[in-house]
Amino acid sequence: MSEPRERWRSRPAFVMAAVGSAVGLGNLWRFPYIAGANGGGAFLIPYFIAMLTTGIPLMVLEYGLGQYFQAGAPGALAKIHKRFEWVGWWALLAGTCISFYYAVILGWCWNYLVFSLNQAWGQDAAGFFEKFATHGSKGPWELGGISWAVGPRCRPLPGSRATTRLPHCWAKGS
Repeated sequence: MSEPRERWRSRPAFVMAAVGSAVGLGNLWRFPYIAGANGGGAFLIPYFIAMLTTGIPLMVLEYGLGQYFQAGAPGALAKIHKRFEWVGWWALLAGTCISFYYAVILGWCWNYLVFSLNQAWGQDAAGFFEKFATHGSKGPWELGGISWAVGPRCRPLPGSRATTRLPHCWAKGS
């Protein structure tokens, strides 16, 4: 016999969790910046259309299916038809990836808080935060001091007969 399912203790707790899941960090800091940089209010029209025609109906559908079938996303969709179970697992994977992303963002926020308490940037705030964000690398092809075989410096070695798609890289100036 299976154990009883856990349930929300109060409606406000569920609403706050649902709002926190639906809103996301992008709506709080990236969306206002992008809207202001690219025309302001005109960007709100496609945003609200997408939210009203896709975002909210899919969220209500997901909550409704979960409540009706008393199961998580993979279980509820599998009860509809076995071939839909992968969609539920995909949703859980997306949520897991978002959780990892949020953990990184929270780490950055913690660092910013600590930096702000002692004004670690000194007189050159822009240079400090650029170095903080990039860790001193020149781009994604040079991350953490490791020069990866991608990016603008990659060319086939002279005289090389390599047939692989991954070219060899050499240091700048050589």
